[in-house]
Amino acid sequence: MQLAPEGAPAEQLDRLPLPTDVRAFLEKHDGARGTVGQRKRPLVLWSAEQIAREADEQEVTRATPGLLLFGSDGGAEGYGYLPRLQRGKYGRISFMAAGAHEFESLGDSLEELVKAIAEGR
Repeated sequence: MQLAPEGAPAEQLDRLPLPTDVRAFLEKHDGARGTVGQRKRPLVLWSAEQIAREADEQEVTRATPGLLLFGSDGGAEGYGYLPRLQRGKYGRISFMAAGAHEFESLGDSLEELVKAIAEGR
C-alpha cells in the first residue's frame, strides 16, 4: 500500500463530516493506493479533496442520505461510512446502488474495514 507522504490541510478536513479514525488517517496521509491481503485486493483511500468532490458527483450518495464515501476498489465499488447504522458503519456499496439497503457492512472502524477487504470479505 502506497501512502500519500503528507496529510491533508486542516481546513479541508474541517469541511468534511469525517469519522474520527478516517480524519486521523487523512491528517497523516492524504490518501493511499495499492493492494491488501494475500489475494492483493485493490484499495484506494481518497484524498480529502476527492472525498469532497465524490460526495457531489456520485449518484449513490444522493440515493443514500448520510453516506460518506472515502474510497473504492478502483472500479465499481465504493467504500464508505454510514453513521445511521447501529453496527457495521463501515462498508462497501456499488456506485450504481439504489440506496442504503445495498450497503454491505464490513466493520465498525476503518481498521476493521481494511482487514475485511484484505481477508476477501
